[in-house]
Amino acid sequence: MSKSQNVKKSIILSGLIGTGGLFAAKMLGLFYSIPLSGILGSDAYMSYYGTAYRIYSYILNVFTAGFPFAIATLVARFTVAEDNKTLLAIRRMAVSIMSVTGFLGMLLMMLSAGVLAPLSAPPEDVPVMANVLRFLSAALFFVPMLSAYRGFYQGRKEMQEYAFSQAFEQFFRVGFLLSASYLAVYVLHRERRYALYIAVLSTSIAAVAGVLQIKHFDRHASKEIVEAAKTQQTPALERNELLKQFVALAVPYLLVAVMGYSDDLFNSLLLPSGLRTHGYNPHQTSIVLSAFNYVGTKLTAIPMILAPGFTAALIPHIASALAEKDGERIRSNVLDCLNIIFYIGLPVSFCIFLYAREVYDVLFFTEDPVMSSQVLKWIALEGFLGTLTPVVTNLMMALEMKKDILKRLLVCTVIKGGLMLPFISLFGFAGAVLSSACGYLYLIFRNLGEISHVYEIDFRSLFGKLIRIAVGLAVMFAVYHGLKAIGLNTIGGGRLIRLIKMCLNGMLTVASYLAVTVLSNVPQEVFHKGRKFFTGEK
Repeated sequence: MSKSQNVKKSIILSGLIGTGGLFAAKMLGLFYSIPLSGILGSDAYMSYYGTAYRIYSYILNVFTAGFPFAIATLVARFTVAEDNKTLLAIRRMAVSIMSVTGFLGMLLMMLSAGVLAPLSAPPEDVPVMANVLRFLSAALFFVPMLSAYRGFYQGRKEMQEYAFSQAFEQFFRVGFLLSASYLAVYVLHRERRYALYIAVLSTSIAAVAGVLQIKHFDRHASKEIVEAAKTQQTPALERNELLKQFVALAVPYLLVAVMGYSDDLFNSLLLPSGLRTHGYNPHQTSIVLSAFNYVGTKLTAIPMILAPGFTAALIPHIASALAEKDGERIRSNVLDCLNIIFYIGLPVSFCIFLYAREVYDVLFFTEDPVMSSQVLKWIALEGFLGTLTPVVTNLMMALEMKKDILKRLLVCTVIKGGLMLPFISLFGFAGAVLSSACGYLYLIFRNLGEISHVYEIDFRSLFGKLIRIAVGLAVMFAVYHGLKAIGLNTIGGGRLIRLIKMCLNGMLTVASYLAVTVLSNVPQEVFHKGRKFFTGEK
């Protein structure tokens, strides 16, 4: 069996490859944000950059989130049915629809920039913030088109291309962003706001490059489908029926996106108001917003890549299992996803908590490292819950349990939005995380309970692994503080020395987690030690 076939059979390998591409993209995103923070040289500009991206991400998800999943699901269905004519029709329809929705999203963000800017920037910087939003809105036309192609090959279980496309786009973006912004500030001696404008324009430029790359792949990869379609005796599914199926799949995902990604909107628009209500002055507000929407977003993206990575793999695998009425494979896929999210996501989020102060001492610019690191510690909690919740939500969607998930997402959104301002007023910036945690925990427990009941999934084995993972986290905590006590910390020395000491501390701390969990047999069980892991055999 070829390597490509092995990947397509195994949800673990598919998920790890999808996550690997996203991990490469997010790590590039993390690394470029470090020199970019120095180029911007302002907590305020960093907060505008991060806030603009959260608004952009929300609009992008609202206008396009359901469509790639719908495309992947339909492609998986008709691949199983070997209906190649319909597969070609899906590809044409997907690109057309995503281009239209992307154009509408671009118009919405461009026209609303003047309204949104005063909500997230002080009066003197409203024109800067409005320009940032307008420049960033152009990406909303190109990125959905790229997502249409990715959704098609996700459904084909071509996770290598899915992963490569993610990494290629980010690499191109980072290269342009850093070189052009450095040139503007340090060579041409322009004001730092021009680096901010270049940073957001880079998203559109990278998306165009990504579209060209995946179209090149498509020309070769689609030849097999085109040749098979020529010899297919049956006609393609009628366009109206295909559109009906597409909409039926996409709309629930779209509604999930509207509510499920509400944190982006809340942290962009409600968080600044809540901070002012609590009594933070404009300077403190910029510091908190920079930590939430710039540094926090970059760091929590590391564990959160598990969600889209495994969701991308999950959709075609579960769609195929449902089409074949293979209940045992469905139960196995659900447990595989949750096991890996907990085994990898928990220690990564815990590292963000442990190394919050070191991150600011060594990597990122801030005018108040004490406050910024405290914010980051709280965000670590939100990072893990924000990793787990989308996976559980998309499990419900993939398992065709859409009715109740939409109701629960609405309740979750109301909990988060309703509690956010009063919680921030009472607890300061921690209230933003606490309000999200209340909504997330409600959603997670209710959904897992229903999945367990309907598909007869026993989660006791998962709880057993969680206990052993918790022991590993406790050892991490002890090792981290023990190493600091003997001088392996970021106090004293130049920046490079402090970075080396932080990395050594981190490697030894993570190694302690791996050692404890290996001794307690956790990764062996999670990754199905032996042939099963590589082939996807039951």
